[in-house]
Amino acid sequence: MTERDTHTVTAMAATQVIKTEWLLNATAYYAVQDPSAVLFVQPTQGAAISFSKERFDPTVDVTPALKTALAPFRDRNTLDHKEFAGGAIDFVGANSPMDLASRPKRVIVSDEVDKYPASAGTEGDPLYLAEERASTFRALGRAKFLRACSPTNEDTSRIGREYRASDQRRCFVPCPHCSHRFELLWRYVVWEKDSFGDPLPETAGIACPECGVVWSEGDRLRALDALADLPDHGWRQTRLFNCCGERQEPKAWTPQGRSLCGICGKPAPYGGHAGFVISKLMSRRHRLSDVVAEFNIARGDPELMKKFTNTALAELWKPSGREKVDGERLMARAETLGPEDLPNWVEVITFGVDVQGNRLEAQGIAWGPDEECAPFLYEVIHQDPAQPAAWAELDALLMSTFRRRDGVTLRVAAAAIDTGGHHAAQVYAFTRARRRRRIFAIKGRAGAWPIWPNQARRSKTGEQFWPVGVDTAKDAIYGRLRIEIEDGEARRPGMIHFRAGEGFGLDYYEQLTSEHREVRRQRGQSYAVWVLPEGKRNEALDTFVYALAARKTLPRRIDASLEFGLPKPEAEAPPPAPPRRAAPPLAMEPTARPESMLKPTRPRGGWLQPRR
Repeated sequence: MTERDTHTVTAMAATQVIKTEWLLNATAYYAVQDPSAVLFVQPTQGAAISFSKERFDPTVDVTPALKTALAPFRDRNTLDHKEFAGGAIDFVGANSPMDLASRPKRVIVSDEVDKYPASAGTEGDPLYLAEERASTFRALGRAKFLRACSPTNEDTSRIGREYRASDQRRCFVPCPHCSHRFELLWRYVVWEKDSFGDPLPETAGIACPECGVVWSEGDRLRALDALADLPDHGWRQTRLFNCCGERQEPKAWTPQGRSLCGICGKPAPYGGHAGFVISKLMSRRHRLSDVVAEFNIARGDPELMKKFTNTALAELWKPSGREKVDGERLMARAETLGPEDLPNWVEVITFGVDVQGNRLEAQGIAWGPDEECAPFLYEVIHQDPAQPAAWAELDALLMSTFRRRDGVTLRVAAAAIDTGGHHAAQVYAFTRARRRRRIFAIKGRAGAWPIWPNQARRSKTGEQFWPVGVDTAKDAIYGRLRIEIEDGEARRPGMIHFRAGEGFGLDYYEQLTSEHREVRRQRGQSYAVWVLPEGKRNEALDTFVYALAARKTLPRRIDASLEFGLPKPEAEAPPPAPPRRAAPPLAMEPTARPESMLKPTRPRGGWLQPRR
C-alpha cells in the first residue's frame, strides 16, 4: 500500500478474513499518516452509510490519532463525509453514478466489489467509474486503488477479473518440520473418519507435500506466525511473465517475493498491480476443524459447495450449464421407483408447480440426506387455471400420501407455486389459505440471488410471495445432473435418481436439459443468463427449480418418519402419557384467547409459528 511502484492492491479473500480490517486501517492511514482525498465505495448508498456508522465511527472512537485528526472538523462531518486537515473521506454507493463521477480523489477504496451492479446507471462498470476520479493523480503516479471481496463465479466475478490482471501473489508457508515452503491448499487438508465412515473434523491437519508430516493445529498457527520474520512475509508473485524473449513461469524470487527471470536472473517486469488470495486456511481466527466441518456439511450440495469454495477457500467457482447435458444419458440410468415404492433413504417430499395458460404442471421430488433426491411424480392437470376445478385437483394431489419401501408413509412437506403468469390471483388465493401446509406463492428472480430468500415480499395488491433465485437454482441442478456414480456405487451425495415410468419419458429429459448458460457483457461487465432456445419447452426444469426452492424452506437435516411421516396402519398406538399434576391456581387467571385469534407469524425459512 505504501510502495511507490504499486498503484493497485487487490485482495481476493475469504469472509471474515482481513478485508474489513485492512480497508479500515488503510483509510485511517490516509487520514493521519498521509492525508489524502479518499473515496470509500460500498455496493449501495445504504451499505455505505451503515459501514460509516457501524464500522468507521467506532474505529475513530478507539483510535486516538484518528480521533484527533477528525476532531477540528466535528461540526462539518456527517455519516457520509469526514473531513480532516489535508483531505476528506466520502462514503458512497456503487449504484449512484453522480457520487462516483464528481470531485477528484487520490485514493479509491472499493469494498465488496462483486456485489456492485453491472453498471452505475448507464455510465458503465462502477469500479472503473469510481477509479476514474483519480485520473489526475494517476498521471502524477500518486493514485492508489484498494479493492477487496470474496470471489463468486469464475466467468463473472469482478474481483476474480482484477486478481487475474494483477501479479497474482500467493502465500508460501514454511513447514515447521522440514522448512519446505508451499501454499496452504485444500488438497493438503486431511482428517480421519470413525468406524461408520463419518468424518472427524477435530482430527483435521495439513499434510506437508515434501516430508509428509501432518501438521497439528498448533503447527499451523506457528507456521503462520513464522511468516512475520520472512522478508517477503510468505508472498510470492506467480503470474506468468515475458522476459528474454520467452514466456516463463516464476520459479525463483527475490527476498521480497518478486519473480526472477530464469535466463538473465533479473526481476520480472512489474506493472504496479499487487494481487493476493487469502483463504480461511491462513486465518488464525478460524480453526481448521471448523473449516473441515463446513466442507462436510456442504458436500453434495452444489449451492453450499459454491459458498464454501468462494467464502472459505477464496477460490472462483466454475458453474455448470455451459455445456449441454445429455438427456438420453440421464434417461438411461432411470431406476424403478414411484409414489408407492420410494427408497428408504427418502426423508421429505416437496412439489413444484408451474401455471400455464390452460393447465397446471406439478413435479414431486423425494429428498434424502446430503441433498440426494429422486423426481418420482410428474402430473399435468388439464384444467383451466381460471376455474376452481384445476385448483381442487391440485389440492388433492398435494394432500396425497406416498409410501417408502419399508412401509413408512410420507406426506408433502412443502410446495412452491409460480405466480409469474396470467393467473397470479388464483395462485395467491390458493396459497393464502394453505400457508400452514407450507404451500408458498413464489416468483422467479434472475441473477445472482439465493434460491430461497430471507423474507417474503408484497405484490402491488398486497399479496405475499417469495422471490426465488432461479439462476442459482439452475446452476445447482445442472451441477447435480453431472454427478455420476462410480463402479460399485448406488448413491452419492447430491445425486439425482430418476424414475423409469409414466411422466418421465424422453420429453421430460429434453425439457429438463433444454436451457444453457451464457455469459454476456453489459458496459464492460460480464454477467450470466440462462437461455431457452426458441421452440423448446422447459416446464420440467421450472418445476424442478420450484421443488428445490420448497426444499430450502425446510431444515437441512430432517427425520422424515417423525416430522413428515404418517404412522403405519398396523402400528400400535403409543402408551398414554402420565397425567400431569395440576398447577396451583393463580391469584388472577389470565384471560384465555380463542383459537381464532391465534395468528401465524411471518414464515422464517418456511416455518410457521403460532403467536399467542
